[in-house]
Amino acid sequence: MPDIITAQIFTDGEKGITATKMNNIIANSTIQTDFIANKPAGSALNPSDQLLELTSGGTYARITGAQLASSVAGQLSLANTSQSGMLRQTTGNTTDFLDGTNNYQNLTTAIGSSVTNVRLRSYNALAFANGNFEVDQVNVGGVVAGPGTGTRIIDRWFIQKSGTMVVSAGQRPAAASEVLVPGTNFAISRAFHRLTVTTAQASLGAGDNLTLYTQLEGPQFRELQYDVHSISLLVRSSVAGLSFGVSVRDPGATSKSWVGFCTIASANTWTLVTLPSITVFPSGNFSTAPGVLGYLFSICLACGTTLTTPVNGSWQNGNYIGAIGQSNLAATLNATFDVAFVQHEPGPPTQLMDLDFSTNLDRCLRYLEKSWDYSIKPGSTGYNGCIATYAQAFSHPWFPIRFKKVMAKAPTVTSYSPNTGAANNVWDNTTSGSPDRAVSATNSAGTSGFSGFTITAAPTVLWNALFHYTADSGW
Repeated sequence: MPDIITAQIFTDGEKGITATKMNNIIANSTIQTDFIANKPAGSALNPSDQLLELTSGGTYARITGAQLASSVAGQLSLANTSQSGMLRQTTGNTTDFLDGTNNYQNLTTAIGSSVTNVRLRSYNALAFANGNFEVDQVNVGGVVAGPGTGTRIIDRWFIQKSGTMVVSAGQRPAAASEVLVPGTNFAISRAFHRLTVTTAQASLGAGDNLTLYTQLEGPQFRELQYDVHSISLLVRSSVAGLSFGVSVRDPGATSKSWVGFCTIASANTWTLVTLPSITVFPSGNFSTAPGVLGYLFSICLACGTTLTTPVNGSWQNGNYIGAIGQSNLAATLNATFDVAFVQHEPGPPTQLMDLDFSTNLDRCLRYLEKSWDYSIKPGSTGYNGCIATYAQAFSHPWFPIRFKKVMAKAPTVTSYSPNTGAANNVWDNTTSGSPDRAVSATNSAGTSGFSGFTITAAPTVLWNALFHYTADSGW
């Protein structure tokens, strides 16, 4: 059947074919519904796909999927244009036209459920765990040499290590060569985390492993718990063909583990690795409660048999972090592994979701804060941002200090002398010689603040106490 038919009919041998009759071919033409119905169905509207549009000026034009998305986003207030419209095929298999009075309203109503679905899935749990590795209050871009298990390398990320291998780790700036999402010019991060093997270990013991991990608080688990979910990682390695394990586990006495197998094909090339359609979380020690660990996320770069999962890509009973068949990064001296972005989302993998620095820092403050300027490492000497107060003779520096953000749980508060940088001390700025005064206790540390420190020997006169502090939830 032809795509276009006309009601203007000519008889065989007809004479007197006038311009009017010829123009009637167009005037009396209609587009058959089969013109749309018989075309193959598309699974998605890609940014470069083309649609037909009638503009407000009364002319036809092409519009791409990307332009449509941008236009709809700008018109969600339901502002109408009097003459614009769009051709559509209805569910009743007829062709009609969304007129200018109602086109945007009808369009947004028609796609409302789709927009809602997209918004529900526009969630990255690891955006609450410094997922683009830009925030570093801990080492402010410094490298940690020889970290052991439980060492925090950067905000929200820790090292787990067992064996004779030695590594260095820390944030690396990407200034002037920011990390781009592959295939685009979009800079997703200005920094990345690098782990370097400084002492190799070619053969792994059963319990040996080298793992980078983070701990997610309960509320970050809520959006994931009842749906299939997916993981995306933007990674790079100096070792071509490096494979590694990515695991999701319940916290505490770990009883449930899922481990995926990942590969970086080319050396020194940023690679987007995806793990799609992970099955729904099983019952276990997972939690959605504030102040409680929800789940653990790990990137394993070397693993002995004890912590290697029995089956890749499947929930298992037990504590596993390594994938079957993965590489041993620790076998190669000076090998590097870089990670610039991680994403854990409900549903199938989508585009990487950008995380601005201010939001990222604000979220990190729930787990760690310091009195020093952002660019100054805790334990440094200096007075910018330090706390100062006067205390009576034989008294301690007790007074309320409020945290910048309510913390996930009551933190461990550590004092530092701004004069010497010594931990567990406050500086006595009154007594001759300006000595440090040792701290014996932190007073009333809760999620919102604390009330200063008790010292081992209070001066016998009115004195001026100065100190820096860190507040650390341990996550």
